[in-house]
Amino acid sequence: MEEELFGRDDVDSTVTSQRSADPLHPSRLSEPMRWLTEVPGRLRMECTGFGLNLVSGNYEFASLIVIEDETFWDRFGGMIEANWESSSLRRYSTADTDLLTELITDVAWSNEGLFAMTQGLHRLTEIGGPRVKIPPIEWEIRK
Repeated sequence: MEEELFGRDDVDSTVTSQRSADPLHPSRLSEPMRWLTEVPGRLRMECTGFGLNLVSGNYEFASLIVIEDETFWDRFGGMIEANWESSSLRRYSTADTDLLTELITDVAWSNEGLFAMTQGLHRLTEIGGPRVKIPPIEWEIRK
């Protein structure tokens, strides 16, 4: 999560040489990640689905990361950034049904990305309470 959202350098030693003795040491955490991990319950991670991709032969684990503490965005919203793999970053609200509908129906989704996104949104409807207004998602198998 730090590499994807908080600007941390990749710790993958297969891409660059490893210079740090312990790249995952807690002292190297970014400020937002340190704050999230200091108090239990601020951050929750769940596996929301498992799928077998019959097109690629891969298996997919859909995951959801929920930050329960509502002060997080005010504190750290300015530190969130797209990583090197992305050319831009977009923000969506779980309270904006029209924008979420537009996002879900975008033809640019990969099949595994759409699977993970809809699984995460489905789970948010179960745990998010009144903050979540997600359009109905229906599954179908096409022949």
